Amino acid sequence: MTGSERLGRLELGPWARAWELLWLLTARELKLRYQGTALGFLWSLAKPLLQGLVIYFALSRVLRVGIPNYHIFLLSALFPWAWFQTSILLGTPAFVNNANLLKKVYFPRFVLPLSIVLHNLLNFLLSLPVLMLLLMLVGLRPGPQWVLGLPLLVAVELLLLAGIVLLLASLNVFLRDLEHLVEVFLNLWFYVTPILYPLSLVPGKVKAIMLLNPLTTLIEAWRGLFMENALPGWELWPALLFAAVALVLGTVAFRTLEERFEDAL
Repeated sequence: MTGSERLGRLELGPWARAWELLWLLTARELKLRYQGTALGFLWSLAKPLLQGLVIYFALSRVLRVGIPNYHIFLLSALFPWAWFQTSILLGTPAFVNNANLLKKVYFPRFVLPLSIVLHNLLNFLLSLPVLMLLLMLVGLRPGPQWVLGLPLLVAVELLLLAGIVLLLASLNVFLRDLEHLVEVFLNLWFYVTPILYPLSLVPGKVKAIMLLNPLTTLIEAWRGLFMENALPGWELWPALLFAAVALVLGTVAFRTLEERFEDAL
């Protein structure tokens, strides 16, 4: 029985099977994304790896940026960024892309964008062995700090994404241009987040502004864990605060607009 058939036969109460449905939709997203491809999951690694290779050549070999192990420095930020960026790009049109499903049967609709976030989380987790291998090739070793740091940072980014994606997906039902604006904004967000460069090189006044960006502290925390086995500390508070605010706004927007989805779609 295919995932679509099981979805059609699933007896859904308002919330009783939300987690089961969330897992089913996550598995469906994973299957559909790589269906018919020869390399399957490896395509999810291709983008950050190739992007990292181009940036590494341009900045490290051409402009001679003097950052030790710059390829590791880049990938330590690009992998969590890829999870963030792809989840938002694919999650924003989640309700619009599933309009037929929304009109056929009632189910907890929030699972549609969240299943995309979880699907990309799985891709991120599956990419970690590649990063670990690269770390070991340059003499760095994952430490026991990963046992605490990894779930903590995954939880923070997951909550941040859940709020943002739920908010954007709800608004996009009524403002279809939003998904195009989101793509442009993400390109800008990439450059104002310390992915290509360390936060330590940013001038003081600019750094104070950049610290308001929740991804600044989150990416720095990921990089610190991967490269230095450093657990995140109090400096992670902007990401935690923004995640809480985004989750509240996303939930309020979804609950307020959900009843009008079918009419708008």
